[in-house]
Amino acid sequence: MSKIISIGTAVPPYKHLQENICAFADIIYCNSKEESRKLKFLYNHSGIKSRYSVLPDYSTLLADREFYEKTDDLEPFPSLEIRMKWYAANATNLSVEAINKCIDQKITKEDITHLITVSCTGMSAPGLDLQIMQVMDLPTNISRTSVNFMGCYAAIHALKMADAICKSHALANVIIVCTELCTLHFQKQNTADNITSTLLFADGCAAVLVQPDGENKGLTLKIFIQMLHSKAKMI
Repeated sequence: MSKIISIGTAVPPYKHLQENICAFADIIYCNSKEESRKLKFLYNHSGIKSRYSVLPDYSTLLADREFYEKTDDLEPFPSLEIRMKWYAANATNLSVEAINKCIDQKITKEDITHLITVSCTGMSAPGLDLQIMQVMDLPTNISRTSVNFMGCYAAIHALKMADAICKSHALANVIIVCTELCTLHFQKQNTADNITSTLLFADGCAAVLVQPDGENKGLTLKIFIQMLHSKAKMI
């Protein structure tokens, strides 16, 4: 067995009220008072008061946008290349902040033996794992693994990997860092999926330290079970 010893989190600097994001979405998605009324109803019943983003645009005036074009329809719309540039510029520092909080008073950065990065909202070269290593000046022989584009269950997959590592390495100190910058991927097409994602998701990072079962207090990882429903369909 293994244990989650500590958890650290980090959020980007821009905090947007849900009502401000709603106003932004209303301009893009709604073409009538009826559509605006429905959108506001969904936002008001989301249970969310505020969200964080690496982008300032969701609470700024049109003239002050930095990511989107200063046009009502956002055209020309940000390309994937632009989105990944913003990802590369923000993901590393956010990850390092979460890791430092996670290991504070637990282990030193030199004690980290394995690093697992998790993200489904971006990729960069040479890679988030190497960028974290460089910024934190981690040991060059650290074992690195990246879990990319596996969706909502990616963190569980990473925990399963960390558990397996701890079972085979008695002195392992595994850091998992999950970094998602969802607000870079706003889509302007008026579909239920796009409206729902714009309504719910935000940017943030979480890191966990996993160690082999021992005297340290933590959350014990006993067993992992996977099951695919017989009627599940590929999308």
